[in-house]
Amino acid sequence: MSGIGEGSGESNCPEETGARLPSTRQLSAETHPHLAAFVDFLPELNRESDRGQSLVACSYLDDLLKRTLSAHFANQEVGLKLVEGFNAPLGTFSTRIAAAFALGLVTEREYRELETLRRIRNRFAHEVHVSFETNAVRDLCGNLSMAAPNYGDIVVDARGQHSTAACGLILTLTNRPEYVRRARRSPQVWPY
Repeated sequence: MSGIGEGSGESNCPEETGARLPSTRQLSAETHPHLAAFVDFLPELNRESDRGQSLVACSYLDDLLKRTLSAHFANQEVGLKLVEGFNAPLGTFSTRIAAAFALGLVTEREYRELETLRRIRNRFAHEVHVSFETNAVRDLCGNLSMAAPNYGDIVVDARGQHSTAACGLILTLTNRPEYVRRARRSPQVWPY
């Protein structure tokens, strides 16, 4: 098993009573409009090479962290300068992960998962001959706590571990910017 969300999205399980599950596109459009971007992203992710899958998934996560951090800033104009533009202090995936954790915007488990995905991404970004079958990458994928586990005779390979962990984390963080925005503190005058 190496991809998720592939196919029509309808269940073909023989154990079912004949009822069909709606496709992921129907779920998104009709009942989960906040997942529309993710549903469009998923087939793209599954079509990517090993390198592409890692880079694209981490890019999506990086954008979610940027939006989450931006939602936290009391002053949006100044805050935007921290996450965008030349030499932005929070302009990299690594610094966004650290800042989100330091500010309490992601849990420790999410932080560890993000760090592991970042390390995998760096292997793909900085090495020429690398794949999910490379020992170092396969070992890192084995450390992903949100990855789909093996199930009976179904063995989830490193690519499957990576894609399921990345997608699980993306789904976990999809609404985080909105929740953070709702809890944003207002600027205040502090006592001397």
